[in-house]
Amino acid sequence: MDRNTFKARLEPSGREFLVGADESILNCALRQRILLQYGCRNGRCSSCKYFLIEGDVDFGNASPYSLSESEKEEGWALLCQARPLSDLVIRDQDVSDRDPLPLISPESRSAEVATVRQMTPSLWGFQLALDRALPFYPGQYIEIEIPHRPGSWRCYSIASSPARPDRIELVVKRIAGGALSGSPGFFKPGLRLEIRGPYGDSYLRASDRPVILAATGSGVAPIMSMLRASADVEESRRFEFYYGARDPDDLIFRDELEALKRRMANFSFRPALSAATSHGAWGGRSGRITHAIQREVSDASPYDAYICGRPEMCESVALLLLAKGISESRIFRDDFFPAA
Repeated sequence: MDRNTFKARLEPSGREFLVGADESILNCALRQRILLQYGCRNGRCSSCKYFLIEGDVDFGNASPYSLSESEKEEGWALLCQARPLSDLVIRDQDVSDRDPLPLISPESRSAEVATVRQMTPSLWGFQLALDRALPFYPGQYIEIEIPHRPGSWRCYSIASSPARPDRIELVVKRIAGGALSGSPGFFKPGLRLEIRGPYGDSYLRASDRPVILAATGSGVAPIMSMLRASADVEESRRFEFYYGARDPDDLIFRDELEALKRRMANFSFRPALSAATSHGAWGGRSGRITHAIQREVSDASPYDAYICGRPEMCESVALLLLAKGISESRIFRDDFFPAA
């Protein structure tokens, strides 16, 4: 073993893997099919916060809100940002009660923007044609390397079903000044891109439990992947989708979701508009999706829940469902943190 490669051991499970000095501990683990808990992979959430029993790391670019200086001193690290400075012993987290599927190791692919369509003033839909199929679970995401900026990547959730893994659909929020989403060249068919993935452990689990889905904005993308995949295999379990938007035009995929209601016997589509009072023709739910869930879900204990979108919304919905009896291990969150 060269001096730029170290050994990491997880305790008490005893699982071991190699870590390179120039790569995050999390990336090394995933590539070697070691399942660790993680979320945004950008140091903004705390899903991959693990305790270092032995060894030293470079803590990397971890948000002080996710990892404080006092936590670093105690021995905690965000494994998506930390890089090893020595051999490591890491306290393992038990994820066995989250019904993990076999890990799909992230791989690299070349892709081309095949089609682009504007869905709202700020949301755009993309079809990427891949040079080779990329297997993934519904609810996972990929990373795209920013053209002409090697080593700079951005995360986007997959909206399409795994049934066609050589063509991936994305929903991208256009952000002025964004390194990728703010670039006019990104919104043109024919652009060549490098991607890698899949990532994310908030994918749809196999189960006979009913499912609550909650999303706002571009958070609808991983939900669409789950619903499309479930329709492909004619799932029999119940899905209840609370989709929050400001006005009717912001409910992207609305026509397809209405069609899924007819195609899936146990699918309930429950949109809610936060600005419903300014739309006199709207006869559906008004207010935030937390209000709708508060009114309509009396007992959350039988459910699995998948929540996707802004962190504030994800936190509010998760706390509400916990108060209504759901087990914390049955809540799967995909918080959409900004890249910077």
